[in-house]
Amino acid sequence: MGLMIKDSTTLDILVQLNRRFESEALPEMVELQREFGVFSLQHALQQSFALLGIVPQDWTERRRWYRFLEHLRTYPSDIAGVNGHDRVIRAFKDDLESEKPLPVSIVCHSAAEDPRVTVSKGRPVVFSLETHVIVSIPTTPGREARQNIAEEARARRVQKRGKK
Repeated sequence: MGLMIKDSTTLDILVQLNRRFESEALPEMVELQREFGVFSLQHALQQSFALLGIVPQDWTERRRWYRFLEHLRTYPSDIAGVNGHDRVIRAFKDDLESEKPLPVSIVCHSAAEDPRVTVSKGRPVVFSLETHVIVSIPTTPGREARQNIAEEARARRVQKRGKK
């Protein structure tokens, strides 16, 4: 999420998402999916999360959050031919419409190690005894992303000077 939204906003959103899809909230989410099709490839993640109230409080950060969700369309996923945005939608939809829905946890992993949005099943934290659907989003910390951009800009300037 790095450059697109503040690291502190990322943490806040992760807490909101993980609370909304924990075991206790799951029956309500299953019913909302059944009744309204909250997660569907006909709706953008921005619409689904806004409907559920999973947004930053700060309006500037909210716009950035929405931009990030749209940017997920450029991310690859662990399914060939499916972008990161659609993979997240499919993970929620498939789970909430399954015979035995599981809690869903959203986690982040290093984009440098794996640039794909991945979905698996397991225990998202060491103290959890429940199996969850784990949606993992590739992320670069904001400071690191800014450093990478600055280094790339310096390299372009050096290369440009060398061509003169």
